Amino acid sequence: MNTIDIDFDKKLEVKINNERPVNLTDLTVSLLDLSSQFQRFVEHESSEDCDISSELLIKEVRSGSIVVELVTKAAPLVPLLWQGGSLYQWVATASNIIDWFLGKAKNPPQDLTKKDLLQWKNIIEPVAKDAGSQLVISASDNATVINQLILSSEQANAAQNFINRKIANIDEPADHIHKKKVLVWYQTKFDSNSETGDKAIVEAIRKNPTKVIFENNAVKEAMLHGHNSFNKQWHELAYVVDIEVQTISGVPKLYKILRYYEDYTFDPGE
Repeated sequence: MNTIDIDFDKKLEVKINNERPVNLTDLTVSLLDLSSQFQRFVEHESSEDCDISSELLIKEVRSGSIVVELVTKAAPLVPLLWQGGSLYQWVATASNIIDWFLGKAKNPPQDLTKKDLLQWKNIIEPVAKDAGSQLVISASDNATVINQLILSSEQANAAQNFINRKIANIDEPADHIHKKKVLVWYQTKFDSNSETGDKAIVEAIRKNPTKVIFENNAVKEAMLHGHNSFNKQWHELAYVVDIEVQTISGVPKLYKILRYYEDYTFDPGE
């Protein structure tokens, strides 16, 4: 029988200081979408070479206010990806996202799709519905809180209003289209007749190399003919493109390059 190695020292506590009974569906969806956002964060930030678990497991549900303790599988011995661990860093990222919702930050810490926005709306829904309530998300290590996010009901409503405005401005077909993103080649055949073998990294979306296809031959020819303005190899340059991202279970698996901004090509080392 396989044994799952759980790291019980590091925990993520989700606490709702509620004034009224919380709808069970709202609470369930909130926790499910919180788990999805944590999973997306881990997969976005980690390398495929590092087997870091992105699964959250319920350790304990306590009485009083609604308190759910979540843990992860123990991380392998790999170079440190996040100072303080993945739970600590996710709470920091979540806090920055909430700050953006509340107008305290000019930009979010990462690109958010329509699906991301809807999930964040669901995460804070139980508190938004309950005036006077409060959401507290804490990352702890050996019973010591090392990072914390606190959101009042009033702030949750303000955040949801912001999310609703953002969603209303998203054109549904363009949900996965990203404009003017920096791309670096991981590998390519530089063969206009080949349909395979091209992979690239777009760090704003995902740090892992991802398969690339092209919208049409004109875009492909423009990118593959090289750039005469630099005395650098193709893999040492950065390219600016419009791309359509295709996902499986929310994870980017294919980039379709729609447009290449040749004049924006640059040397990332300068």
